[in-house]
Amino acid sequence: MAQLGFNAGDYDPTDEFDTLPPGEYLTMITEASLENTKAGGRMVKLTYTIMEGQYESRKLWSQHNVENRSPKAEEIGRKELSRIAHAISQPMISDTDQLLNQVIRIRVVVKNDPGYGPKNEVKKWINVAGQPVQGAPVPQQQTPSYAAPQPQTPVAAHQAAPPWGQK
Repeated sequence: MAQLGFNAGDYDPTDEFDTLPPGEYLTMITEASLENTKAGGRMVKLTYTIMEGQYESRKLWSQHNVENRSPKAEEIGRKELSRIAHAISQPMISDTDQLLNQVIRIRVVVKNDPGYGPKNEVKKWINVAGQPVQGAPVPQQQTPSYAAPQPQTPVAAHQAAPPWGQK
């Protein structure tokens, strides 16, 4: 027999994860990774942390196919990634780390998933350059730059392509 030492009284059993109401939220991208899909493709996974208001510190997620057997799914994922890159003023992304700590406004909708019920989905990515961030604390003790993002130097032709390749 293994000793667990767990006390359920230390945790609130009613702490449920409800969907956020539809709307726009000021967020920071706090996690970004390139991962394999179950079907053999690859996707960029992002975690957004809300920076202000009633839902401050809540997290939202999005996934974007960059390699997929379905050309349509891949095209949709790459277009979404392009919208994100333009919203953070970084049209040349060679590494997912470039997405980290970027402040971005997102538009969230609620979709009804037949298997799981209502869930949030990120539908739009909006540039916040030039818009003041009203004393919002930085999630996870990371220090973003709230000034207008500086344009990135284009990647030279001899440098490596992004990890998801070029189309």
